[in-house]
Amino acid sequence: MKRFFTKLLILPCLMSAGFLSAQDVLFSEGFDYTPGPLPSQWMIEAEQPPGWSINNSQISGGTAPELYMTYGMQVGLSRLVSPVIDVAGYEKLAIRYKQYLINYLGDWGETIGMDVTFDGGANWQPLWEKPLGLLNIPQDEFSYFVTAPTGATEMKIAFRFEGNNQGINGWAIDDIIVEDATNNDLLVTNITANTTPKVGEPSFFMAEVQNGGKTTQSNYTVKLMTEENAGLASAIGQPVEFGEKAYIMLNTWIPSEGQIGTHKVYAIVDFAQDENSDNNQSKSVVIDVVPSGTENVQIGTGSYTLQHSIPYNFFNLNSLSQSMYLSSQIGEVEESSSITGIQYTCQFDEDVQDVPIQIYLAETTQTDLANDWVDPATFTLVYDGLMDFQKGLNSHYIELDTPYDYQGGNLVIYSNKTYSEQVLWSTFISTYDENTIYSRMIDWASEPYDPMSPPDGYMVFYTPNINLFFSSGQMSVIDNDLNSFSLSVYPNPASEIINIKSHNEDTILEVQLINSLGQIVSKKSVNDKQTTLNVKALKAGFYLVQVKTSNGFITKKFIKK
Repeated sequence: MKRFFTKLLILPCLMSAGFLSAQDVLFSEGFDYTPGPLPSQWMIEAEQPPGWSINNSQISGGTAPELYMTYGMQVGLSRLVSPVIDVAGYEKLAIRYKQYLINYLGDWGETIGMDVTFDGGANWQPLWEKPLGLLNIPQDEFSYFVTAPTGATEMKIAFRFEGNNQGINGWAIDDIIVEDATNNDLLVTNITANTTPKVGEPSFFMAEVQNGGKTTQSNYTVKLMTEENAGLASAIGQPVEFGEKAYIMLNTWIPSEGQIGTHKVYAIVDFAQDENSDNNQSKSVVIDVVPSGTENVQIGTGSYTLQHSIPYNFFNLNSLSQSMYLSSQIGEVEESSSITGIQYTCQFDEDVQDVPIQIYLAETTQTDLANDWVDPATFTLVYDGLMDFQKGLNSHYIELDTPYDYQGGNLVIYSNKTYSEQVLWSTFISTYDENTIYSRMIDWASEPYDPMSPPDGYMVFYTPNINLFFSSGQMSVIDNDLNSFSLSVYPNPASEIINIKSHNEDTILEVQLINSLGQIVSKKSVNDKQTTLNVKALKAGFYLVQVKTSNGFITKKFIKK
């Protein structure tokens, strides 16, 4: 059954957040109508019109009522089209609005987006579009910039949905503004970061800067700052025209021993002529500086995004889960190595703080969790404390209270969560597997579970993607010294083409690129000692290059700029 919620809630970003200060407002719509059918000036273009209406809610971040599309039985392409907007005499336009999209656990290939037309609908130009997938779009304000064709006198905007309308829970929109763009306005729309930089090594950050002003800009600086407003790195900006984006590398910060631990960092643009300083700063990113010599192993390349999932189910107040990671996935360990931290990728639609979590680790000769839990008596408590989860799509690093001496077996992570409030819409990016059961869970009790005496639980067909961090030991891990000498990926960073070359007798058999969500975005069969990959179409950010050779697997880090 569908779940519909109107709980008030206050992506790397699809769009550019920020409040714009412009010269003339050409159109505004707050949807302040009686809840019910759409006002007559808004039209649905579709063979099977979906359920757009005026809803007495405010989940998009404005005030009630708001525009809302609910799920239904409709299939096909639909556009909700605005009234005609007079743009005579204007060329460079800014569009902003508030939005919150609540997704559904089914994905049948739906696409969503926002379009504009300057010829009455004969031709539509996408401002943004994306596969709907399974993740929500958390509540925020979004901004876009568009250039009207020469001589255009009118414009319409449209919210587009294409596919099976059953694949959505709800799409809320409010406070649409179309206005003449300012002359000088630079925005920091996103920041991509290595969320676990190492002491003594250069750490890479990339700021996405967009020009929301009419004037081409090049005289600006981008800075990487801590939450305490201390500067970490800076870079001179690149020329950027109206509506375009520049990707600025900030790679000169080398963390020190005194900076080990958790920090929040953000990027800010320093631009003297800026007419709107409210959008000069990116959202904060949580990073965790780890000691030098720390190595990490990434396990899981799936992109399964079930809401309210393991390791911590927030839909219910209490949950227990076990997830197994095979020794073959972790890699060869020539000597004892201590696990000092673990990291998940997760998305929350709101900030959640002070969540009591316990984490236990154990090793086993079992190869699945289909029939029962691994004996709780065999586990070691490695974390017992309060966790914070940040709104949006983030890498969530957990430094263990007690390092775990790993002996090379199949590793099981046992997680106990208790919380006094239900939290709607949280997910951990996972790998789905129907053939072997690597996870178990129990999550229905109103009182906290005793992890040493768990109920039977049930099988789970997916396992959270994870990074395991080791303090010592010689391991087949990402970018270790052996791999660095045996294989090259260059240039790095790169914008169009990367070269992959073996430096020994190993033949490259296959190459695949994996994004920060663990999704395989490119795959290529090779059978040679070198090859190239075209990365021009990839979004800017961090990727893993996983190379299958005649002697095993090698994984390297790569930055797309």
